[in-house]
Amino acid sequence: MESSLHTLAADVGGTNARFAIAERMSGAVRIVFQRTYPTKSFPDFEPALEAFLREARAAGALGSDPPHAAIAIAGAVDRHVGRLTNRSNWTIDLRELGEHLGVNARLINDFVALAHAVPRAHPGDWIELQAGEPAPGGTIVLVGAGTGLGVASLVCEDGRYRPQASEGGHVAFAPVDESQLELCRYMMATHGGRASAERVVSGAGLKRIHAFLRENGAATEPVLEPHAITARALEDRASLAATALGIFIRCYGSFAGDMALTFLARGGVYICGGIAAKLAPRFAEGDFIEAFNYKGRHRDIAASIPVRLVTNESLGLLGAALAAFEQADALSR
Repeated sequence: MESSLHTLAADVGGTNARFAIAERMSGAVRIVFQRTYPTKSFPDFEPALEAFLREARAAGALGSDPPHAAIAIAGAVDRHVGRLTNRSNWTIDLRELGEHLGVNARLINDFVALAHAVPRAHPGDWIELQAGEPAPGGTIVLVGAGTGLGVASLVCEDGRYRPQASEGGHVAFAPVDESQLELCRYMMATHGGRASAERVVSGAGLKRIHAFLRENGAATEPVLEPHAITARALEDRASLAATALGIFIRCYGSFAGDMALTFLARGGVYICGGIAAKLAPRFAEGDFIEAFNYKGRHRDIAASIPVRLVTNESLGLLGAALAAFEQADALSR
């Protein structure tokens, strides 16, 4: 019987740090132990990793340290060092991890990790927002709002999809109607003269949209955090929160459609991140796709692109595990 191989995987965002021990047997990879910690509970990455390793050993999931690991972070990666975009006090230095904890790790962007997993995703991991006309071997794009706004792509070369990193979430916000134009002016005035897409299409962006509506004569609700805005929006479709969520979803759909055209994503667009996963029924109501396809002369191209909303929030961990095994295979050749 073939022996199994184990690896350590981490998916670290501005709100949560997810860790897992993954196993590969006969080519199949599965997560055997998993924990999630709020990033605010730790001063930096290394203490969070130490806490996970203690839990994994106590549970018997980790007899000895896995020989390889992959750490996916919501931020730019510069060889051996990464820093979270939306939690700048968290720095990950692979050399220090190797010295202090003996962890031999690969550092990748969080959306590159998701890109590793998407080709292995199955219908149980997503819901379809637009069937489109998928082209075999066509470029795939991933877009996801959470604490920030992530973008990555998958390009098919020699029959194999290869992930490509991106910082596309930081392009300029592109308003498409008068209300969004006013929102853009508000964002520019409150954020140093430039409004990026991430300032609007993210958890913090939803809060900013709600604040914009309140400050423009509709202060019928108190200041709310993103989770409270979505809860109230779903309870009362006539509320200010519902208006804010509607604007957010249309801005999100418009941005995703822009990325689809940028990469000419004939293989499909996958909508990732915790916001869409938690609000999947609301995203499926139609205004997201309407905004996605609102592309003037290229509306037909946008409408031909499959759009899938990822509901499996552990897909990033699986992708990090796949990246770790990929590195292990490369080093063993």
